[in-house]
Amino acid sequence: MSLPSLNEALALMNQGAFTAACAICRQHLAQRPDDFNARHLLGLIQFKNGNQLAATKELTKASRLNPAPAFKAQAFNNLALVLQARGKQEQAVNACRTAIQLQPREQAFHLNLLGALEQLERWPEICDHMYAHPVLARQIEARLCHAVAERHLQHYQAALDLLTTLPDTLEVESERALNLCLTENAQTVIERWTSKDSDPQTLIRMADYIAEEGFAVAATPIYQAAALAAPDNSGVRHMLDAIRGDCTAAAPADYVRTLYDTHADQFESRLQQQLGYNAPVELCRQLARIMPANRPVSAADLGCGTGLCGRELRSQLPIRHLQGCDLSPRMLQLAADKHVYDALSCSPLLDYLPTLTATQLITATDVLIYTGDLQPILAALPGALAPQGLFAFTVEQHEGPDEISLHASGRYRHSLQHIERLAAQYDFTIKLLNPFPLRFENGVSIKGLMVILQKA
Repeated sequence: MSLPSLNEALALMNQGAFTAACAICRQHLAQRPDDFNARHLLGLIQFKNGNQLAATKELTKASRLNPAPAFKAQAFNNLALVLQARGKQEQAVNACRTAIQLQPREQAFHLNLLGALEQLERWPEICDHMYAHPVLARQIEARLCHAVAERHLQHYQAALDLLTTLPDTLEVESERALNLCLTENAQTVIERWTSKDSDPQTLIRMADYIAEEGFAVAATPIYQAAALAAPDNSGVRHMLDAIRGDCTAAAPADYVRTLYDTHADQFESRLQQQLGYNAPVELCRQLARIMPANRPVSAADLGCGTGLCGRELRSQLPIRHLQGCDLSPRMLQLAADKHVYDALSCSPLLDYLPTLTATQLITATDVLIYTGDLQPILAALPGALAPQGLFAFTVEQHEGPDEISLHASGRYRHSLQHIERLAAQYDFTIKLLNPFPLRFENGVSIKGLMVILQKA
């Protein structure tokens, strides 16, 4: 009896029938363990199905076989993509370089290498690679990566020269605006915008990009021009407050919603691969240490985003029912795709908390950074939590004389004293209150606080 073909497995993969597709590949491998095509395809199926460890294992095996160089190179390139998705950037670079050695003319392999080097912020290597392979200059993506590298090396004119060769997309215009602002030419950005577009949203997005790259102060003239063009835009006012250090009560809901809707599709890869964000994993480890191991609990995940914390809650704790809320509809769509939540709600925290009763665990990872004074949140928790219920959350740490600050990033920072005072005020026992490295941002480690409070 003949086996189903690998083409059938490929078709099943494209239809999302991953289990059936894997089964066909394994049938082929049972007869011929050194079947490169079956091994390679199995790795791709596992990757597409989200099984990154299994994909790494199969693609590593495929890369050790000896097909024609072009096929072997493709295996190394796909292995690099999986390693990048796992945050293993150094290993991804090595796999990319091997793929290029085998197939030096395949420009897609060079682009993947540049992407991995960019994740590692190895700017000189990006420039060296571009100069060593001038044919890459034909690729828009490569030239933009090169321009970003030159800017990080403070070669602003070289970056601007490269950007003039690129189409006037928002991404290119934002990078150009950043270089101009860093050379004190913000007025040129405003004049260019006035002559070409005059849509306030374009100006706002350029200013936001400059701020996200760590140059919020340099973005001030752009935000000021945006405030004149769109005086009712709450996000612009919030960022100007943040740059001035004027600590307001909370970030406007419209600002937060737009921010996360805009970045939803890149949210997880940016947090985990570029920013080294691991707070949900660490917080759930601490909860597993504190909570009874075999007692199923109901849980609510505030500001659940794409479901990073929800996935860890399901993985590490005995959760019998899990619900989540978020302001961003797009983030909630991605959270729903993980199939870890029993219910999801698009609502602000203070509207959502009163809908909860007798919840045994409430989490909030990297969401209270958009709330200043945490008093309204703590005041709403006793009605939402069951007796002995836990509230577990992370915030950015403030170490100045005030309890709270609004950073130039647009995010709030909270002190140990602020959390201790509110915990005492609302009769919570502090089970955990530890500083920890929350994430890396523009090469700087952002200090956080990991907190677990227990209701009386």
